[in-house]
Amino acid sequence: MNRRGKVSLVFCCFAICGAAAVVRSGLEFPRQPARPAELYEVVWQQISAFRTADYSRAYQQVSTTFQERFDIQAFAELVRTDYPDLLRAQHVEFGGAQIAGRHALIQVYFVLGDGDVVPVLYGLVNEEHRWKIDGVRVDKRWPIGRRLGGMRG
Repeated sequence: MNRRGKVSLVFCCFAICGAAAVVRSGLEFPRQPARPAELYEVVWQQISAFRTADYSRAYQQVSTTFQERFDIQAFAELVRTDYPDLLRAQHVEFGGAQIAGRHALIQVYFVLGDGDVVPVLYGLVNEEHRWKIDGVRVDKRWPIGRRLGGMRG
């Protein structure tokens, strides 16, 4: 291949790569910053599903990473055996939210029938433009009378 053919081939490769970059950037939509209400809604959908024992609907709210660790049967068993108090909570209050790119943390307070409060930290991840629950950390129960100051659900 002569020099002119090689230069044309290299130029053609750059043109194809440039066109691909332009097309790809045109297909990506800029992500709007998440609002805490979006995150609260994901958690509330799961809590609502738990309250009606609809574990398949609750399972839809978890991330693919979480689903790789637990199939739906293991997930349902985990919820029933490890978190029975949360399933019987009288009401739920949402606390603060911290959002950093694709990841978020929100504080949720489960108020039990006896007045005790169970604080739970939810970790969420944005997968394909949808927020999903990636993990939870249940903290030590608070005694009756501790003030929350969050939003009730």
